[in-house]
Amino acid sequence: MYGIRQSKLDPFYDLIIQCLNSGWSKSRTVKAIYEKGYSGSKSNAFEHLCMIEQKEEKCFEPQPYVRTMTESLKYKTGSTGKEADHITREGVFRHMWMGTELTDDHKGYIYEKYPNIRELHCCIKEFRNIFRKRNVPLLYLFVEKYSKSKLRPLRSFADGLRRDIDAIENAVAYKYSNGFVEGTNSRLKMIKRTMYGRCGRRLLEAKLRYIRNKKTDN
Repeated sequence: MYGIRQSKLDPFYDLIIQCLNSGWSKSRTVKAIYEKGYSGSKSNAFEHLCMIEQKEEKCFEPQPYVRTMTESLKYKTGSTGKEADHITREGVFRHMWMGTELTDDHKGYIYEKYPNIRELHCCIKEFRNIFRKRNVPLLYLFVEKYSKSKLRPLRSFADGLRRDIDAIENAVAYKYSNGFVEGTNSRLKMIKRTMYGRCGRRLLEAKLRYIRNKKTDN
């Protein structure tokens, strides 16, 4: 359609999918895109990779837990260089939220150093299990359990669920969701912000109406 701006990353779609399926990290994928001629910013590239993760329902592999000598000295880890192994905060978050595996040494270290992480991880898995099984009794057991937690944020979370228990119970029991509507609203607002001051009404309307079809191999 005439007047519709395309992303600089569109020509690299097949390459990105290949990197995703090959188990590459985002940093390695972005580096490969630059080597193939990409001239945009890194922030746009990483944002585009996040969008592809959501679209493909698959995540890029996390970066290895290795820091440079400068970073090691900064964090006072006692490292002797790049061969030192460290756990990054992003790696811990990915383990808790996305289920990426950590080595036994990493798990042993973080659970010993930060014992609260074990309870947080259990809380996340149990809450997701409630929706996976669509089991309302498990919801009430969850609220009762974590309302007595020693961690204040977990108690606050459980109290919030108790206050809105009717809505939460319906969300567990039924498959209906307004996720599609909320996602569409977010998309339209994002387009409106990026196009502000750069186009007239007709071009903005065309941009809002345009839906890019999923690319297929020829």
